[in-house]
Amino acid sequence: MLWICLLLGGAVLGYSLSYDEWQGMLVGAACGWAVCASVRLYSLRKRSFEQAQQLETTRKTVESLQQRLTLLEFPPVSNFQPVEPAQAPAPLPADAVVVAAHTDGPELIWDLPDEQPLPAKTDESAWRPAPDTRDAAQANPFDSTITRARNWLLGGNTVLRVGVVLLFLGLAFLLRYATEGIVFPIEARYAAVAGCALGLLGLGWWLRHRNPQYALMVQGAGVGVLYLTVFAAMKLHPLLEPSMGFTLLVAITAFSTILAVTQNALALACAGALGGFAAPLLASTGQGSHVALFSYFALLNAGIFAIAWFKAWRVLNLIGFFGTFGIGFAWGINSYTPAMFWSTEPFLILFFLMYLAIGLMFARRKLQETGSASDDPAIQLRKGDYVDGTLLFGTPIVGFGLQYALVEHLQFGAAFSALALGAIYLGLGRLLALRAPGQAALLMETCLALGVVFATLAIPLGLGSQWTTCAWAVEGAAVFWLGMRQERLLARGFGLLLQIGAGAALLNQLDLSYSALLDHGDYWTPMVMAIAALISAWCIHRFNGLTRLDPKLATALLLTWGAAWWAFSLICSVLLFVPEVFQPTWLLIAAAVSVALWATVALRLQWPDLAVLCTALMPVASLLLIGSLRFDYHPAEHWGWLGWLAVIAVHLLTLRKLAPVLPRMAGGLAHILGCWLVIALLALELRMGLMQLSEQHNAWRWLGWALLPSLYLLAMAHPRSWPWPISAQPREYRVWAAAPMAVLMLAWFWLANIFSDGAAAPLPYVPLLNPLELGLLFALAGICLWMQRYLAQLGFSEAVAQRSAQLVVGASLFVLVTAMVMRTAHHWNDVPWDADHLLASMQVQAGLSIVWTLMALALMIGGHLRRRREMWIAGAALIAVVVAKLFFVELSDRGSMARIVSFIGVGMLLLVVGYFAPLPPKQSDREVRNEPDLPSAAEPRQP
Repeated sequence: MLWICLLLGGAVLGYSLSYDEWQGMLVGAACGWAVCASVRLYSLRKRSFEQAQQLETTRKTVESLQQRLTLLEFPPVSNFQPVEPAQAPAPLPADAVVVAAHTDGPELIWDLPDEQPLPAKTDESAWRPAPDTRDAAQANPFDSTITRARNWLLGGNTVLRVGVVLLFLGLAFLLRYATEGIVFPIEARYAAVAGCALGLLGLGWWLRHRNPQYALMVQGAGVGVLYLTVFAAMKLHPLLEPSMGFTLLVAITAFSTILAVTQNALALACAGALGGFAAPLLASTGQGSHVALFSYFALLNAGIFAIAWFKAWRVLNLIGFFGTFGIGFAWGINSYTPAMFWSTEPFLILFFLMYLAIGLMFARRKLQETGSASDDPAIQLRKGDYVDGTLLFGTPIVGFGLQYALVEHLQFGAAFSALALGAIYLGLGRLLALRAPGQAALLMETCLALGVVFATLAIPLGLGSQWTTCAWAVEGAAVFWLGMRQERLLARGFGLLLQIGAGAALLNQLDLSYSALLDHGDYWTPMVMAIAALISAWCIHRFNGLTRLDPKLATALLLTWGAAWWAFSLICSVLLFVPEVFQPTWLLIAAAVSVALWATVALRLQWPDLAVLCTALMPVASLLLIGSLRFDYHPAEHWGWLGWLAVIAVHLLTLRKLAPVLPRMAGGLAHILGCWLVIALLALELRMGLMQLSEQHNAWRWLGWALLPSLYLLAMAHPRSWPWPISAQPREYRVWAAAPMAVLMLAWFWLANIFSDGAAAPLPYVPLLNPLELGLLFALAGICLWMQRYLAQLGFSEAVAQRSAQLVVGASLFVLVTAMVMRTAHHWNDVPWDADHLLASMQVQAGLSIVWTLMALALMIGGHLRRRREMWIAGAALIAVVVAKLFFVELSDRGSMARIVSFIGVGMLLLVVGYFAPLPPKQSDREVRNEPDLPSAAEPRQP
């Protein structure tokens, strides 16, 4: 009956409304089939629920039988104590009773049923395997559709179904025949069809107790014929006025609804509801009043509301929901104007409240059915079947969307509407928590979530972006705290999304120009966001992490997010209130105060992650230093000494106080960065002080960079124990902080030798006794001593470390002596300080020959005394270079005293070498290993 009513009813409806009759018929039939499929799915779902209850009952029965069988197969044995053998006891009387030990198992039934006689012949069909149903399950949709149609036609009361189909066809032919030109009046023909429909209804009602299924099919056919008759009387012939036809359709709808409720027939109720919502469409002339339309919908929904009080018919509820809001939406697009607000708004509120209540009544009925059908309701409650998600979420979403369109012309109308929705759902959630705290937990949480969402949505609709940002940030922190406390993943995610949305709202209205940063309202809004993010990070620390995200990663992200907005707020404040020349100083003070505050909180809460954030002071201060650098910059200018003093003091206090909380790696890195920054600040200030000694940019500028780092290398190379903070992290200060400094000092050594002429006015230039070369020797001493002592701790072997140190020192001394000769020629003989003039000067060449020969002499004598052939060979190679230079460079300068001095001096030195430093003999490996090193090459002591 359901297939017939819905398919044929949809086909006739589509045939009448569409310009293309056959296409409309197909579309209408498809819609009818969709409704029928929904009803079928509902019945299958109900049947599945009943089967699940039966399976649960069967499981309990099987478990009880299993316990009884276990007790029968393995009877309990009472405990006994062994005793000494004694005299045989007297025999027990025949009627003695043995009492078994008491057990806690179920009472056993000892009476067995009477033995049944065995069958004389085994039926072969009993052993036949069950048919395989996998092929049927895997059949294609076309075959399954044909199978269902064949089963519907040939299964059950086939004659009745064929008769209903033929009756519909006959009545349709009769209506078609009514359009042909015969003498029989048209009114009589319609009356005959209507009489047949009423007869079918009467027959179905009379048979409702004898054959319920047959009666429902006949009644459905009668309702369908009545709809068809009224529709044809309005559309095909002007027999009924639209108002009369509308009234008849309403009456048919109400009548079918009464029949459905009294007989518990969902199909009749759906047919009545579909007809009721189709009635205004069928009878519409385009000239009706929207008040009358919505009043009619209110009556229809009142009927659905009444049915929902007694029946949990989800399909009927959805028909009413989509019919009401769908037709209302279509009317609003075509006909609504702001002048209709006060006549439309009450109906929208009424429909919203009705379907909110219908959704709640559906949940109530489902909970009642679940509680009465199962001994353990928690098993079914976990499935969430009692909540109709379409009505629960669709009603507020669709209702608010329509409400937004209605109040768009009113100021703050959308904001107050969202706020009202939030209050309704929050109050409803509170009421459910008080009335049914355990049964309706899912429904309560959903209402609370909807209330929070709409209350959140009211903020941007009614306030500006700054208030929206602040409110969302605070709300996000509160919701995240609640989610962490109650271990609810949805609340945590919503809280984080709110904070991200707050940041997006602020960035969306933020102009990154300088003037926008000076807006007086922009410095406290980011601070609120920063505090909210820090509170969320503390929630993770307080409640021991998350379930879906790494707690360390989540905490780091939230702390970074909060610190970024904190810094943005401070930058905006300083740019707004502080003059430009003092802004770097105040930024340093603000950073120091912020880290001091964070360190206090981290120490109070014993929070390692926040303690790690406190170590960001040195990187931030380094960025400020780099941003302030210029040629004449020194850190103490414009009260900068106060800012840098505050930064260094807070840094040292933080490292001292947070040492028990701070992870070792983070603490070590903070020590290293702080060491570098302090040395850089002092070096910059010393450089500026030395530059005051002369107006020209000379050697004093170079010395300012190197004195303090070189002193640091010498101090770290010394084996003495230094006080805190070096004693707290000795390896970090002696190795990791000093290694990059040694590389920089070596680079400075070579660059200063190449580019500086050694001028240190007002002091005169004296070779090896001028400020530049004394500073170079000082730096080289620090590099050499540090390499000898700690280069091996960077992963190099002892032998490689020693040879590397000797090679670096030798090459650096060679460059120093060579540059010293050139600087002497520049200052004493006025040779211009550039490569072309220096290399072309014979005085420079003669000096280089003499000095290089002296260096070769020292190497060869040292190699001879220490029996180091490689040292002697290095000196000999240098001699070869000098001799080659004499013949290729000096020999070309005829008649000059420089050539004479070069040849005579080098020759005499070679005579000395040949006498005092001949080539040392080869040594075996054993002799080399047993030979004690001289103190200059002694292994350094480890600290």
